[in-house]
Formats: sequence, C-alpha cells, structure tokens
Amino acid sequence: MCGRYTLHLDPTQLAEALALGLPEDYAPDYNISPGGEILGRTADSLQMMHWGLRTPQNFHINARVETADSTPRFRDAWQENRCWIPANGFYEWLNDGIRKQPYYLFPEDNKLLYFAGLWFPGSEEGPLPQCVLLTTAASESVQDIHSRMPVALSPDRLDDWLSAKLSKEEALDCARSLPYQKHTVSSRVNSAQNKDSSLTASTSPALDDQMQLF
Repeated sequence: MCGRYTLHLDPTQLAEALALGLPEDYAPDYNISPGGEILGRTADSLQMMHWGLRTPQNFHINARVETADSTPRFRDAWQENRCWIPANGFYEWLNDGIRKQPYYLFPEDNKLLYFAGLWFPGSEEGPLPQCVLLTTAASESVQDIHSRMPVALSPDRLDDWLSAKLSKEEALDCARSLPYQKHTVSSRVNSAQNKDSSLTASTSPALDDQMQLF
C-alpha cells in the first residue's frame, strides 16, 4: 500500500515544474497522510482533494490497479474520473518481525513522481473530491522493503492517463520501469504530526533507537 508520501517543493518551484497554477491552499509537506487534503490533477483542473474514499463499510486510501477496472467500487472512476498526484517520494515500512523500520523511497533523478489515482465527486459531507492512489506489485528496487508500491506514471503519459487512453498494462509498464533510491529514516515519521524536512534524511536504525531514549 501507499500510506505516506512527500510533496515538498515550494509553490513557485512546483508551479514551474507542473506548468500549472496552484490552489492557494497548497503547502509543502514532508509527511502527507490519509484523511488530509492533497494536491491532485483531474482532466479539468489542478485542485485540492481529500485523500481517502469513505464508504459505509470502509475507508479506502488505495485501490489495487490489477482489479480497479472491474471492482464495482472503482470501475466507473477508472473509466471516467482518473487523476494523478504529484510527489517527491514516499515512505514504506519494512517489517522484520521485530520492528517496523521506515524507509524513504524516491526517484534516482530526484524528479517529481506522478502517482496514478481515481477521484470521486464531493458530497454534502465534504465539498472536496475524494481520491485514492493506485498500487501494484513492487518492482525490483522496492520489493525488499514491501510487496506493494504506488503506480507512478511517466510524465509524457499523464494526459493519456487522464483521458483513459492509457491502458492498465501501459500504466504498469510505467511503474515497473521507474527505479528508486531508498534509505532508512527516523521513526519520527510514524507520527503524522511530524512534518519537518529532517524526516527524509538518512538515519541509522541503531542511532534512531538511541534517540528514542531521550
């Protein structure tokens, strides 16, 4: 799954990178978590969205790309309401049976990521559109940390994704071809209240353990 990510470019840098005007309430964030507002691009606009689809039974933050086009909950959005979400990197936790060690994963070229997502219109309970991020089986550069990863799109296929011209297999090809760098980070990232830039810094697990004593 994908449960935390970063988008920390300042507004000017991000607007230039996307060649789009940003919503006024965008703010850089080193620890973006479900349930909050995130920046997403639909076929019509770049806007803030609510990360997570609340249903009577569940709160969905991700959808499996392998089944999203056929699952009743997501298949209409797959055809009609695709979106992408810009990011600098994402966090994942390696569970070794003793502890969960957080890692930060990011592109080798440090360029922006574009996560594939699906969005759903707002309602009386909340005016913002809701969205979920699509995930797939981890590639070689991720699988030693976790079995799943976000579906990241190639910049030159973003318009095709939004218009539903990009097939599932083509989206998967984009995701599989992207190599990631990764390193361990402080367990401070476990708390969504921590949002400073030090969260993405490489940290020795042993040193992190020592810091927890103080």
